[in-house]
Amino acid sequence: MSFERFDKEIEEGNQSARLVSSSIKGCTMTVEVSCPRKSFDWQGFIIQYNHKIEEDREAYFVAPAKMTKDARNVHMVLSVDLSKFPFRYTHWSVLCLYESEGQSFTARVLMKKEKGDVRKFVFEPNNYTTDDGNIVFFYVRGGRYLGIRYRAKCRYDGQDTRIKEGLARLEFKRHREKLLEQGIILIYEKRCQHAQDNGYHLFCYCMENNIEEYLGRKIYYVIEKDSVDRHKLEKYKDNVVDFMSVRHMVYLLAARLMLSPDSPAHAYIWQPQDSIIAPKVRKIPHVFLGHGVLAMKRLNDSFTARSMKSVLCTVVSEKEKRIFTEELGFKGTQVAITGYARFDALHDMSQGRREILVMPTHRSWLFGVERRIFVESEYYKRYMDLLNSPHLLEKLEEKDVTLLFYLHPSIGEHVDAFSSTSDRVKIVPYGETPLDDLMMRCKLLVTDYSSVAWDLLFMGKPIVFYQYDLQSQLDTWGSYIDLKTESPGTRVEDLEGLLAAIDTYIDIDFELDPELEAKRDEYYAYLDHGNSQRICDELKKRGL
Repeated sequence: MSFERFDKEIEEGNQSARLVSSSIKGCTMTVEVSCPRKSFDWQGFIIQYNHKIEEDREAYFVAPAKMTKDARNVHMVLSVDLSKFPFRYTHWSVLCLYESEGQSFTARVLMKKEKGDVRKFVFEPNNYTTDDGNIVFFYVRGGRYLGIRYRAKCRYDGQDTRIKEGLARLEFKRHREKLLEQGIILIYEKRCQHAQDNGYHLFCYCMENNIEEYLGRKIYYVIEKDSVDRHKLEKYKDNVVDFMSVRHMVYLLAARLMLSPDSPAHAYIWQPQDSIIAPKVRKIPHVFLGHGVLAMKRLNDSFTARSMKSVLCTVVSEKEKRIFTEELGFKGTQVAITGYARFDALHDMSQGRREILVMPTHRSWLFGVERRIFVESEYYKRYMDLLNSPHLLEKLEEKDVTLLFYLHPSIGEHVDAFSSTSDRVKIVPYGETPLDDLMMRCKLLVTDYSSVAWDLLFMGKPIVFYQYDLQSQLDTWGSYIDLKTESPGTRVEDLEGLLAAIDTYIDIDFELDPELEAKRDEYYAYLDHGNSQRICDELKKRGL
């Protein structure tokens, strides 16, 4: 069935269609829905990209391959050749289009709950793989509505994963009582790929301080077998679990608690297809250890109390606690002011060094884009202008300073697009040097909206915020603070201002502004290294 671009912006109506069936066979996607007849004129389907910013809006109209009516409902069938559809990463919605009283509206497609057949689950995957290595499959959007995911195919999308899930379920049933008696706690970080954030530091503290006995729980760290950080966990290998192993899946089915600096979804395959295990993960009580101090960038809906269902969140201050309760919907009793576990490991290691760390955060509209698009972006051009500024390079040489450029891992595949004409500028690929080491070594941080700024301020180091696209950032993400007046450092909006700020900090030997130094007690309830123990005490007190 052909489709056509649909540029008209239409409001969502108060009706919903009901999913009758959905399938992907070969390159053909078929969806059958039932819509309330009443006085509505049902016209067909809209497949719409879930855009973040308005200029990314993209939607296509598909006429029904078949439409029938009975006394109460209109039945429509959607049929699309996925090999021809112009997908882009990552989430799309399937909507129905209808008219009521001369106005057009969209209706979401409500999915039905059904128990999966394990044999069908293993042997009849419901997806399509494109010629360029991407995969298309259905997913549950917003907990109950039909959506489509289009993403790069990963190594966990094969039949072997589905077989392991079936084996894990059998293994859990066989040893259920013994497993549940252990009170298993699983700690992990982003997509179970890393060991460098609050999860890793808390896990190490637990292993070194006999916290398993203190809590009466077995504690394990989940990480990919080939992670660049895996070697850091070697001394605790008996308590390290390989991500996506049968053991990992069994422990997820048995887990009493998960702790992470990311959402519960990161404990398993990212954006999974049909899965026996993934729905169970969402039911495990979760402790949110915090990824970065909340202030400069609003979290998306997946981090609200309603979405995460975390039983405890750890924060660094009363200010941050108010964001969790007033903005994210958590109860005061669900938030504990403990400090971050990773702050325990932060120490100033800049003595004898003169390094500036430049660490811009990502831009969501640059995720997964081709190199030709990336190098045409303002983001790329702004930072290339900085790295090759004759004034900056001359200053670095004159004052014996090195500039380290560290690109956010979400767009890290483009790090080799950056270069400089001076050996005073070092481009640091993700994973080459731990971020903690870079932060502890540097004298000054240059960022835009990254929460690592709070790690630097914890150590008493100055920050320059290069916010050339402030309005775009606010339109896309928003902020919990007034970025113009409350950013904890020097704020600039253009290259000239940035170069002047860097000059000033080099000339005063990177001293922190006395006024900002005086405010550190407002930003952190604790400026000590007892955060991990306070977190463990909270777990003990709450019986988690």
